[in-house]
Amino acid sequence: MKPNFALKLSNDGVELLHRASGGWSPVGSVDFENDDVAEACAALVAKAELLEPGGLRTKLVLPDSEVRYTSIVAPGPTDEARRFQIEDEIERLTPYRIEELAYDWSVEDDYALVVIAARETLIEAETFADGYGFNPVAFVAQPEPGQFSGEPFFGETMVAPTLLPAGQHVQPDVEPIRILRG
Repeated sequence: MKPNFALKLSNDGVELLHRASGGWSPVGSVDFENDDVAEACAALVAKAELLEPGGLRTKLVLPDSEVRYTSIVAPGPTDEARRFQIEDEIERLTPYRIEELAYDWSVEDDYALVVIAARETLIEAETFADGYGFNPVAFVAQPEPGQFSGEPFFGETMVAPTLLPAGQHVQPDVEPIRILRG
């Protein structure tokens, strides 16, 4: 299952995006400083429900300020060996234990392009999105070209099992979100 909406989070607000041919179209945004957040979020949810009467499910796009991109030497030779090499280096690079982090990687030769986020950040993002009715089902990041190959995927939200049909899971997109601007 691929969500038809994405909620792009920032420290200043959120922007709701709708899946479209060739990318993602803006639906609207909420400015935390100037908008009544509850009212503006309710209006975005209502717009989304008009666009997709079958149900609103969103993937949460973490802000760049809350993720870390790095390149790690991880020759493997197996995926399991590569995962251990990546986890060892992540623990050296961050003040967190590996259990406190979510991460994804893509491979380029003997290197792994890695993106890391604190689980507490995921919880905060999910709490906000769920509380305002955006029905969050997964976490992703939006890398700049060369930072990652594909869409960084941090997994499903804790509420995803209650929002997805039985037995279904969120599938990451092959490419990162590309916003279509008029």
